[in-house]
Amino acid sequence: MQRRNKIFLVLFLLIVVTLILIVVLNLEYFNYLIQSNIKTYGYPAVFSFSFLSDVIDQPIGPEIVASFGAIFGLNILYVFLLASFGSLCISLINFYGSRTFLSNRVKNSFTSQQHGKHLELFKKYGKFSLVLAALTPVPYVLFVWLSGSYGMKLRDFFLYATLPRTFRIGFVLWVLYIIGVI
Repeated sequence: MQRRNKIFLVLFLLIVVTLILIVVLNLEYFNYLIQSNIKTYGYPAVFSFSFLSDVIDQPIGPEIVASFGAIFGLNILYVFLLASFGSLCISLINFYGSRTFLSNRVKNSFTSQQHGKHLELFKKYGKFSLVLAALTPVPYVLFVWLSGSYGMKLRDFFLYATLPRTFRIGFVLWVLYIIGVI
């Protein structure tokens, strides 16, 4: 049973890394795709690409999508709300998805003693690492998956993940406003 779970987790990780590499190697194309769709479709594109940007870890976050929307003349408040809501929606899906599908896989991949150590480590540093991931370029989605699979409470997830992520989106838009780009 442990071997099957480890194989599943390794394959899952390989698929995620492959998708990340595809985005990283085609970053210019994806930036162009986002820009052109936001120009054409406006607010729905801001929500859609903010949602998609947090499906897996990759360098284009919802703050980049929100920035494009604001630069193209969309209302900054609506852009902020839609980008934040898109990120929140997919973060909750990732959180509950990992709680449902990854929790038992992670638990069964290690001995109970090893899993207990990992759980202790996550309880000690999980909240801090989640805030750090939400505010910095550290892989945010990975920490969302860990939060769900290690059973973080939803209230804590909101406090330590979605609020800092919303702050990050707002901060980037505020900086663009202050320097006169929007």
